[in-house]
Amino acid sequence: MSIVHNFLAAVVVGASLTCASGVQAGAPGVAQATGLLPTTIGAQQQRAHQLLDKAIAHIRQNGPQAVNDFTHDPAFIDRDLYVYSVSLAGQMLSSGGWSAGLIGQNVLSETDDAGQPFFSQMLVLAKQNQSGSIEYYWFNPNEGKHEVKITYFEVVDGMVIAVGFFPGYPTEEQAKQMLEQAMSEYFADPVAALRKFRNKQGEFRRQDQYVFVLDKAQRKVVLNPVFAENNDVSVDDITDVQGQHFLREMLEHASPNTIQSIDYWWLSSETRQVEHRRAFYQQMGEMVIAVGTTVFPESPP
Repeated sequence: MSIVHNFLAAVVVGASLTCASGVQAGAPGVAQATGLLPTTIGAQQQRAHQLLDKAIAHIRQNGPQAVNDFTHDPAFIDRDLYVYSVSLAGQMLSSGGWSAGLIGQNVLSETDDAGQPFFSQMLVLAKQNQSGSIEYYWFNPNEGKHEVKITYFEVVDGMVIAVGFFPGYPTEEQAKQMLEQAMSEYFADPVAALRKFRNKQGEFRRQDQYVFVLDKAQRKVVLNPVFAENNDVSVDDITDVQGQHFLREMLEHASPNTIQSIDYWWLSSETRQVEHRRAFYQQMGEMVIAVGTTVFPESPP
C-alpha cells in the first residue's frame, strides 16, 4: 500500500514529473530568486512590474530627462519599492531609494552583500537582452537581515530603468547551492554530514528547503529530517498527491555527473495547501542527495 506523504519540507509535486532535466552542476551565478504563499509572491512581483511599467511609460512619453523624476516624485515610490536608473556605461542617473547617494557615480564596482558586482552583471544582461531580472543579496531594513533581492529592469532610450524587491523566500539557485554544499560535506564525512542534515538550526535548513537522502541500492529513504516517518521506507511505497512515484523516478535518473530536477505536488501540513515543488538531486556513491524547494508562478510578462 502506497504512502501518500508530505515528503519534503515543502517539497511539492509537479503536474507532471519533469525527470532528469540535467541542470549542470557548477558555480552558482546570477539567477532569479519560502515562507510566503504563491499568491503573496505573485502580488509582490506584480507591484514591482507595475511600478517598472509606469516608469518606462513616463520615459517614453517625456524623454530621457524624465529619469530625474524618479529621485523626487513620490509617484515612483510604492511603499518599499522605488525606481532607479543607470546608464549603460554604469553611471547612476536617478534613484528614489538608498542608491540616491550614488547619483553621478559609476557603480560598476559596487557589490552586494555576497561580494558580487550586481550592477555590472545587470548591465551585461541589459546589453544582451534589453530586459530581464537579476538576483543578489542585500540588507532588508524591514526584516533587519540580509536577504535575496530581485530587480527587474528594461533598457529605454539607452538607459536601464529598474525596480527591485525582496521576495522573502529561498530561491531555486539557493537550493542548488545547498545541494552542492551537501554533496561536498557528504563526500568528506558521511556520518558527520547526516548529523548536520538533521540539525534544525543548521546551514542545511532554510525555510522550506532542506536536505534529504535516498539509498539507490536499497531503494529506500535514508534520511528525511522533517518527516521522520518516511525514514527506512521503500521509495516504491511513497507517492505524491497525484500518485506519482517521484522518489523512484529520482533513483532511476540520478547521476553522479549532473544535478537533476523533478517536479511534484505536495500537501503542506503547515499551509494546508497543495503546493508545487521541485527537488534538485545528485548521486554520491550509492546515495542520492536532494534538496527540495517551492515552485512559484512565472513572473508577469
